[in-house]
Amino acid sequence: MSPLPRRCAFYGGSFDPVHPAHVTVARTAVVQAGLDRVIFLPAAQSPLKADRPEASGADRVEMLRVALAGCPWAEVSDWELHRPGPSFSWQTVEHFQEHAGGDTEWFWLMGVDQWEQLPRWQRWEYLAGLVTFLVFTRGGSAPRPRPGVRAIFLSGEFHGSSTAVRAACREGGAWEDLVLPAVAAVIRREGLYHPRRS
Repeated sequence: MSPLPRRCAFYGGSFDPVHPAHVTVARTAVVQAGLDRVIFLPAAQSPLKADRPEASGADRVEMLRVALAGCPWAEVSDWELHRPGPSFSWQTVEHFQEHAGGDTEWFWLMGVDQWEQLPRWQRWEYLAGLVTFLVFTRGGSAPRPRPGVRAIFLSGEFHGSSTAVRAACREGGAWEDLVLPAVAAVIRREGLYHPRRS
């Protein structure tokens, strides 16, 4: 990790592929929460998803890096990709805190859907003692606070879906309009999400 930031957020997910809303969410968090850095963490396997990502870890990291090339506050970490089994957030935070040292204030960036599922996360109460959650609302919905859990609720309009990108690729739709041009170039070059030719 580059020089220690004062306020740093983790942003985990499959990013399969990364789309403009992912970048907009992170940029908005930087502004609204006064962050110095957002660490994007592509997961090897989400504990709450049965299916593994379609694109390889290396391809998802490359797509993130080209998507974030103009964002000096952004960092991409492949740490979770090299761990066996599912990616548990509390282990990730412990790792970065141990290796960072200092007095950095740590945050975890998530959508309101993940906030509602938080009790399903492994050791979520322990994780809540390590970070402040940054929760994005959708459509004006008001998330329910959780007693004793530090959370900041952020607002904005964000539209994008990795599922929609993959479906458009498979069906021959206008998928290139759903991702950034640099990400589209990687998808085309590697033949990602398109039907395999026999």
